Amino acid sequence: MDPVLAVFLLAMGVPNALWPYKFARFEEQMDSIGSKRSWSEVEPADWKVTLTRVVGVGMALFGLAGLVAG
Repeated sequence: MDPVLAVFLLAMGVPNALWPYKFARFEEQMDSIGSKRSWSEVEPADWKVTLTRVVGVGMALFGLAGLVAG
């Protein structure tokens, strides 16, 4: 794996794994643009926070494996 890609995956995966609520909420806020709901009213569903954490852990592990193997 390309080391640049591995570092990118690691840099994006670790924050998603550590702070999944903040990233999921930010995504929901971006999705609410154009709707009648305000930014402060949107909240991510529990499944979305869990999915964000799982994807973050997967990205971090894949990036770490790419660095170790490369």
